[in-house]
Amino acid sequence: MPMRVGFIQYRRQMLEQQLAELMEVFPTLGIQKAILIGDAVSGDYSPDSTLDFIFVQETDRPFGRRADFFSYHLDAQVAITSQVYTSAEFEELQDTLPALYAAVKQGRVVFDA
Repeated sequence: MPMRVGFIQYRRQMLEQQLAELMEVFPTLGIQKAILIGDAVSGDYSPDSTLDFIFVQETDRPFGRRADFFSYHLDAQVAITSQVYTSAEFEELQDTLPALYAAVKQGRVVFDA
């Protein structure tokens, strides 16, 4: 599929602008910590790049339903993916769960209450 020249640069700018807007909303959503992971951290942008987060937030929702809160409350112009852990889960699993361990080591903390 043909791609516009400079589209990757445009996508990067879109993601950076959206991230800045989202960071202003994070304190109002009860987020304790937000770790940015994925293409926005590695710099390996593509037309399909999304904003990918690990969120730490106190919740009583089951793990598989926690991201729904952010899908509803984050008004984003780009796709957002998220994994949500309670503070207790985050502390317990950050050194033992491989995906979370990698996120902590390679990700970028963009919000820390």
